[in-house]
Amino acid sequence: MAVITSYQNTSYVNKEGCAPIYVSFYLERKKIALSCNLSVPVKAWDKEKGKVLQTEKNHKDLNLCIEKVRARVNDIMVRYRLAKKALSKETFMKEYSRPADFLTFYEYFEDYVKRHNGEIEDTTLDVHRDVINKMKRHSPNLTIDELTEDWLNQYKIYLKKKLKNKDSTINKNLACIKKYCRAAIKEGYMLHNPFENLKVKSRTSSGFTFLTEDELNKLVKLYKANNLSPNKHKVLEFFLFLCFSSLHITDAKNLQIQQIGKRTFTYFRIKNRNSKPEPITVPLSEPLKALISILKGERKDGKLFESMIADQKINEYLKEIAKGAGINKPLSCKAGRHTFATIFLQKTKDLTTLKEIMGHSDYRETLIYAHVLEESKHEGMKIFNAFSL
Repeated sequence: MAVITSYQNTSYVNKEGCAPIYVSFYLERKKIALSCNLSVPVKAWDKEKGKVLQTEKNHKDLNLCIEKVRARVNDIMVRYRLAKKALSKETFMKEYSRPADFLTFYEYFEDYVKRHNGEIEDTTLDVHRDVINKMKRHSPNLTIDELTEDWLNQYKIYLKKKLKNKDSTINKNLACIKKYCRAAIKEGYMLHNPFENLKVKSRTSSGFTFLTEDELNKLVKLYKANNLSPNKHKVLEFFLFLCFSSLHITDAKNLQIQQIGKRTFTYFRIKNRNSKPEPITVPLSEPLKALISILKGERKDGKLFESMIADQKINEYLKEIAKGAGINKPLSCKAGRHTFATIFLQKTKDLTTLKEIMGHSDYRETLIYAHVLEESKHEGMKIFNAFSL
């Protein structure tokens, strides 16, 4: 156990007769001296006790500042000793120099959100808060230092066994936590990356619902037959628009007629409007042109979709429509966007263009549809079957 001492460096006495106070100790036989960022009169310093004498004005506050430095040194040493980790001078200085503004990881999260107000879309922030609240229920007082790889592994077990979460849900939770860990590391609050050896799996084809060409054709025929109730017909019309346009439900609901041209339409993804406000241009296919023509009629402006029902109700109707069409899949509006991406990639094999149309900021988002390319790879190899050896 290192001995921590407080001393006054009288080599630097100023004109007022004051000298700086330091806290020192030895680590790996190397002396470390930390400034307390205060100076007191030489005559007011008690060398034996390492304290400011009571005769000095504000001696209580001055001694409290010194004690805080000592306590922080001791805290770092104790944490590393309990964790059975080696503590070098370099590691100690990194620990000591990092900010210590938050008692828990949750306080850091709230502060980050406050400092980045407006940059995170409300719907995304709601999801992130759900993730954080779930963490709180498991570990109410989790500190930044306690968020380790071991903790994450235990938390994964908790999500799977206790909460019965699916693997896709667990990965979404971990991806959210990882985002704020990266920020904490960048800002110096977290020294060790708990995800360094922990891979957060990307979504795979089994993680989302999409329609095959045959299934999509069934819904097109159902739409053209016009035998559904008015509400369900309108919902099917909306869903087909998603399938042929690639839009997310919120973006489609907010699409304006004046954004639509003869060959393309341009919009900004609402999800990214604060963080990455870049326009996305979507070419118009023939079925998409037909739907737009029906939807806008003679109107020249305003929303393409007028008075749409709530998202939850749309998804309820879609499941009923799918069942009636003999499609045994849990259909939702998200399936429309996934259907577009899957069929587009099957036909074109063009990941770059798909990334642009989908408005993805990272290829990793587009690569969730790579299963299509995997299937095409096997098909492509058949061309060599014509050669005989």
